[in-house]
Amino acid sequence: MLARKYQEQEQRQIQTKTRVRRVRNPITVGEKAIAGLITFIAFIVFGVIVHNYATLYTVNQEAYQLQQTINQQAQLNEGLTLQVVELSAPDRILHIAKEELGMTLDDNKVKVVQN
Repeated sequence: MLARKYQEQEQRQIQTKTRVRRVRNPITVGEKAIAGLITFIAFIVFGVIVHNYATLYTVNQEAYQLQQTINQQAQLNEGLTLQVVELSAPDRILHIAKEELGMTLDDNKVKVVQN
């Protein structure tokens, strides 16, 4: 009898060892699909945000370059305005007319034009 109990006990131990327990996954397929969809949407949203920042950076860079061009042109215009003032000085015009063109100033024939 004792031998038989010992054999039965060994068989039970072998059966418990060979029995495979099936563990169920606590996350269902639907939950995985929802998590994947949320992840996909999050990547799309982040992609749009990064694209918008890149576009803003490009537009700001172009605006800065245009501002630099405007500043350079304003300086050039200011320099040309000063040059016009210097070249249109009456003393300079009178000097060029007398020295280079050989003209004479006759006060009787001078007509004054008012703006």
